[in-house]
Amino acid sequence: MPKDCKNLENIEHRYWHNLYGLYMQSATAQGLTARTQPTSTSMFGFKTATPAIVKPQRLFVLSRAFWAGSQRYGAIWTGDNSATWGHLKIASPMLLSINLAGLSFAGSDVGGFFGEPGAELFTRWYQAGSFTPFFRGHAHHDTKRREPWVFGEPYTTILRSVALVRYSLLPYWYSVFFEAHFLGLPVMRAMFMEFPNDSRTFAMDDQWMVGDALLVKPVTDDKTTRVNVYLPNSESVWYDLTTLAAISSSSEPVSIEAPLEKIPVFLRGGIIIC
Repeated sequence: MPKDCKNLENIEHRYWHNLYGLYMQSATAQGLTARTQPTSTSMFGFKTATPAIVKPQRLFVLSRAFWAGSQRYGAIWTGDNSATWGHLKIASPMLLSINLAGLSFAGSDVGGFFGEPGAELFTRWYQAGSFTPFFRGHAHHDTKRREPWVFGEPYTTILRSVALVRYSLLPYWYSVFFEAHFLGLPVMRAMFMEFPNDSRTFAMDDQWMVGDALLVKPVTDDKTTRVNVYLPNSESVWYDLTTLAAISSSSEPVSIEAPLEKIPVFLRGGIIIC
């Protein structure tokens, strides 16, 4: 639609274009909320009887279109991506930018929306997605099935373990989401947010923090079994989330083994998580 098109109020489309996603999600959320109110109106305009106690319902509204303020109404995702290593790689900076803008409940389509991910790409994307606020596998209806069990072993076992780690950390995710709600801090944080005095973190967009406790460095290149991870704060010790092995921080990136079954995630020393 041309940006200078005008509506009935004589306002150009350019003014409303980006707001549409916000208002669409807002209207949906408000409609769902109204539907769970203690009283309701029948199709004939009469008030209908309702139970004395109405069980509150938690809404879930997912939108691809969004704008500043959309975080009040539900989750968002980065749009229709492709099943390529490049789109896996670009998901991290996109989600970090979105989180910095105040929209924490965000993620990317795990495995890519268009195209056919190979087993390795899907596994690495599944690992990375499990440490983003909105974790969802999704695909175009013309693509092949890609549930975690369709790739066979060893991928089924690896993907199951990823899902179990995600669920085991749900109390921590809830805590960080509450912090985001109460204080406005992102759930998925750029490194410089936690280490503002470390200039090496200022341009980092290929690793991130979940809250203040977990450092995540996904593998985003094929046939890769070792990655360089920067563990800030020279006075700290970090712990491998899987093995709990201690790793001293360093002023230089540390080479970490990352076989297919492993995504490098580290627990910040001195912090206890649920």
